[in-house]
Amino acid sequence: MPVSATLIVRDESAFIEACLESLTPIVDEIVLIDTGSLDDTIDKARRFPIKLHKFAWRHDFSAARNFAIEQSSGDWILYIDADERLEVPDRKVWNEIVADKRKVGWNMRFYPRLGWTAYAELRLFRNDPRIRFRGVIHERIHEGIEEVSLNDGMDVGSCDVVLRHVGYESGLRRKISRNVPLLRDYLAKDPSRVYCWWHLGQMLLLAGDEEGAIEAWRTGIEVARAAGAKGPTSNGMPYFSLLLLEHSRGELIDDLLAEAVQLFPTHLALRWLACRYAVERGDQEIPRQDLEALARIDPDSFRDPELSYDGKLFSFAAPETLALSYFRAGRFREAAEWYRRAASAAPDRQACEVRARLAESMTGAMTDRANGEP
Repeated sequence: MPVSATLIVRDESAFIEACLESLTPIVDEIVLIDTGSLDDTIDKARRFPIKLHKFAWRHDFSAARNFAIEQSSGDWILYIDADERLEVPDRKVWNEIVADKRKVGWNMRFYPRLGWTAYAELRLFRNDPRIRFRGVIHERIHEGIEEVSLNDGMDVGSCDVVLRHVGYESGLRRKISRNVPLLRDYLAKDPSRVYCWWHLGQMLLLAGDEEGAIEAWRTGIEVARAAGAKGPTSNGMPYFSLLLLEHSRGELIDDLLAEAVQLFPTHLALRWLACRYAVERGDQEIPRQDLEALARIDPDSFRDPELSYDGKLFSFAAPETLALSYFRAGRFREAAEWYRRAASAAPDRQACEVRARLAESMTGAMTDRANGEP
């Protein structure tokens, strides 16, 4: 069951070779669509067994991706970007995946950023004319997948094949001029996509337009409210970004935070923020069991169905918040233990160590007083 990997590229010299190196031993065909590279991307790509095609960029990711599919001869399509890497832990499992006649597609373990957790991303699907991308940006194939599933009695599987995105940290600012118009165009036609409102806000904030970001997130929140609890957990993203910004500006976030947690109880970053805010307010009842549950998550093996989280949420933020809650409650021994746990992943390890030693000294002082010592 041959697999065609499809890429659309433009000026990806820094990434293209490592991507193609990850694909060559696994897939049967690599279809590379160049949308106007001016660097040596194509020269580097030609060192690999690729099928190269040119496609004039028309400000539409779906158009380029669908053109790539139409040039592919494989029974399966793996769509991947130049700054992503394919990792197949077991070749036998891979062969079983593409031989499964009951599946129309497969969710992979996708890591969108270095140091972030994985989520399920639908990247491998059958080469079927009913399955095509839609949307000028954040393009999706889900409508076609659902059609084939319904009509042909097939479903989507989940596997441990990994895709790692390594290019997020480089060149985000250069994408502002491209992404903002595309997002506005997309949302003008389909304002129901909460994720796109969130992304538009992120781009505007990066561009220095804080008020524009707030407006985009608030619009996304209105759409999420209309969907209610039936909406996906990812609809909580504009809530989280707006809450962080408003909190940093000293604004009250009680009502909006309570609404967000009620609508999206499985959104782990919102759960942490609710705990952190409760500690800062000095609430008597702090859901430490939530913080402990977050702190016990292994970010390397954790996979959420929809969302990726910064691994430091589990390795630092949750333990540090838990330590602070114990310290303020006068439970200094527990505070010291959790500060030490947080120190291993802290941006400022020394600060956590100082707090741990302070908590230990407070524990000693309390013991001395209990023993009647001055």
